[in-house]
Amino acid sequence: MLNVGAKFFLAACVAAALNPTALSAQGRAMTFDDFAAMRMVSDPHVSPDGRLITYSVRTTSVAANRRNARTFIVPADGSAPPRVFPDDTTPAIEARFSPDGRRIAYVHLGQLWVINIDGTGRRALTRLWGGAAGPKWAPGGDRIAFTSRVYPGCTTDACNADSALRTDRAASRVRVYNQLLYRHWDRWDDGTRSHLFVVDLARGEARDVVPRVEMHVPPMPFGGTESYDWSHDGQDLAFAARAETPDAAWTTDVNVYTVNASEGSPTVITSSNRAADNHPVYSRDGRWIAYVAQRRPGFEGDKGRVMLYDRRTRTTREIAPGWDYHAERMYFTPDLRSLLVEAQDEGRTAIWRLTINDDGTLDGSPERLVRTHNSTQSTLAYQFGADGAITMVWIRDAMHRPPDVWVGRYSSTGVRNARQLTRENDGLIAQLDLRPAQDFSFTGAGDAPVHGFVVRPPAFDSTRRWPMVMLVHGGPQGAWLDSWNARWNAALFAANGMAVMALNPRGSTGYGQRFVDEVSRDWGGKVYVDLMRGLDTALTRYPWIDSARVGAAGGSFGGYMTNWMNGNTRRFAAFASHAGIFNLEHMASTTDELWFTEWEFGGTWWNRVAQQQTFDKWSPHMLAGRMRTPTLVLHGEQDFRVPYTEGTALFTALQRQRVPSRLVLFPDEGHWITRPANQRVWWDEMSRWFSRYLGAREAQ
Repeated sequence: MLNVGAKFFLAACVAAALNPTALSAQGRAMTFDDFAAMRMVSDPHVSPDGRLITYSVRTTSVAANRRNARTFIVPADGSAPPRVFPDDTTPAIEARFSPDGRRIAYVHLGQLWVINIDGTGRRALTRLWGGAAGPKWAPGGDRIAFTSRVYPGCTTDACNADSALRTDRAASRVRVYNQLLYRHWDRWDDGTRSHLFVVDLARGEARDVVPRVEMHVPPMPFGGTESYDWSHDGQDLAFAARAETPDAAWTTDVNVYTVNASEGSPTVITSSNRAADNHPVYSRDGRWIAYVAQRRPGFEGDKGRVMLYDRRTRTTREIAPGWDYHAERMYFTPDLRSLLVEAQDEGRTAIWRLTINDDGTLDGSPERLVRTHNSTQSTLAYQFGADGAITMVWIRDAMHRPPDVWVGRYSSTGVRNARQLTRENDGLIAQLDLRPAQDFSFTGAGDAPVHGFVVRPPAFDSTRRWPMVMLVHGGPQGAWLDSWNARWNAALFAANGMAVMALNPRGSTGYGQRFVDEVSRDWGGKVYVDLMRGLDTALTRYPWIDSARVGAAGGSFGGYMTNWMNGNTRRFAAFASHAGIFNLEHMASTTDELWFTEWEFGGTWWNRVAQQQTFDKWSPHMLAGRMRTPTLVLHGEQDFRVPYTEGTALFTALQRQRVPSRLVLFPDEGHWITRPANQRVWWDEMSRWFSRYLGAREAQ
């Protein structure tokens, strides 16, 4: 049951939402240039008194092939327009208010700076070879924690710089390794590690708090500031890291450690759990460390459970074992009574409140405060206002709207007075015909309910017949959210004059852990049935879809699924397979994170039982002789998660059988295509391919 405050908030959001009918639009179809011109808002933070908000805006220059980020600051009450922080000529990111609100730390040109709130006293805090990122203020405001890249054997910055210089000047570029994880995501192990540092503002001295430790702090490849936190008294830091043991490539055993911020060795507090532990957060009274833990070793898609570590008794408990959601970011409320937790929830992202008793047990049931939008990176002020509430800020977006900052008032009754604070793209959006996603539900394999979204094309007319592309998400433990995707953007696909169907079949997150579990060791089973039944339902429910002009596209597992469909059905007119897995055994022997394939397929690729029951059964390459559908194959050559030879092997099989196919390789990209110029090529290739085989409109 939603409480009164949550109901008020939901009603306000519904009233504020754009009317889908009104969006039936006078505008034009979006182009790639429009997509690239969108100002991407992220990283909102609120001052302790709730009066000011900082946020980041990323812009793209396709011509220059780069992206730039700037920070803006704006009054929370909207009484003045946003202004660039700290000034018009200084690109700053990761702006963070000091605990007293009088200063702001930020990153400029890869180093840490601080400035007074009135714009005076600007000074650089670091000049480190490895740079600085992820600032977090100590509660006393006298120090800042951050991360920097080091050579673990070095104890001085000069040593780091000299080591890098020797490597750069070496006559040979040979790489030599003694154990796995010698490459990760899109980067070879060059001997450096990300370490946790503390800088003292008075002395201007930065110190590595985990010197000589052969671990990445935070964990690679995607760890950030959510992976470390200060204790209430500024004496300790908690952080997450993976020990670099010989089995690091096939274990998910990330642990939470604590370390004295001045001196000492790290102490692990989660050693009893062999699965992943991450996202440590101290309570402001120093009693608890909350963190997220998975229970099953080797399974990166396991539910993230909310744990409380009692610093007095050194014991741990799960506080909401019956709560069937995967916890992501979380933080304590200033009254110390509750944790606010972000979690995916049926195609959206929700903020939940878990109220905690003095003994660390859950008081009542988790309350869902916000769900009518995709909310990420939410933060709270520390100080209660005259109304007994605190300023809360978050990001809201949708498939038809890029992100903006929203602000509201949080109290014991929930969130109220929610309103949009920034409007970074309103002028451009007003020119475009962007259709809101419509929820789409049907019955999948085993009569399980399955959910997803349908997006109509610009200038939609229900009396016409329209082509459609089915998007299949990666993971497979992932989900399509009603959000403005920076890579697989549903609105930009629809701009080609075709409908888009984005389904969340088995394996999708946000629908309970059992739903997630039912894809493992069954890659071509229930998930495939879900997708086919979704297509059947859509063709019946929406007679304007032309069943002869349906395509499918996906990346990673989504690419795998298009390959699998190519060998199992002729109902699609075209496929686009990006970074798609073709040969499961080859993938298992060349990928970086071995725990993934060993969990998903029930063992190593040379295990005879696993070979017969999963690898051979579900591998698309076993069906290569049945593939007849025209396929666009795209891959990054620096992809270590799904090595690019999976794409070239697929293309070889198609070409050898004279199946219409096209191979697009990006030498300077990894698993994701991120460089603006390459993204233009990627989208142009997609547009031309589906224009040719579905009769869609080629993008301009």
